[in-house]
Amino acid sequence: MGRWRLLSYVGRAGDGTLIYPLGADPQGSLVYTEGGWMSAHISAGDRVDLTTADLLGGSEAERAAAFSSYLAYCGPYEVNGDVVVHRVTMSSFPNWVGSEQTRQFQVTGDELALRTTPMDVGGTSLVNELRWRREEV
Repeated sequence: MGRWRLLSYVGRAGDGTLIYPLGADPQGSLVYTEGGWMSAHISAGDRVDLTTADLLGGSEAERAAAFSSYLAYCGPYEVNGDVVVHRVTMSSFPNWVGSEQTRQFQVTGDELALRTTPMDVGGTSLVNELRWRREEV
């Protein structure tokens, strides 16, 4: 439980190639509450501002770049052994709403490693590993 800061986000392709889906310096925040709610926000570290202050504005290309460099989702979670299941109720990626996102996890001191099952990211099937550091209990 608590609030966690993203340290790294690395995907491993089937042939062992390492891919950095959000670049070498991603940012992120992950929150697990005692009451069973989680919220994750992950972004590329070098996002470019849109050319407008309008929250719904910007060119189609600007909006596409913003969408593809940021992922957020939340919902209830459940821990079963070394697996956490995120039951997604809201997501910047609409296809995840109503899904269960299963992550294998390992906690070592104040560090948390989450590993996905294989998933398509940028046209490649990857097992992603996200490493987090606890910022707040």
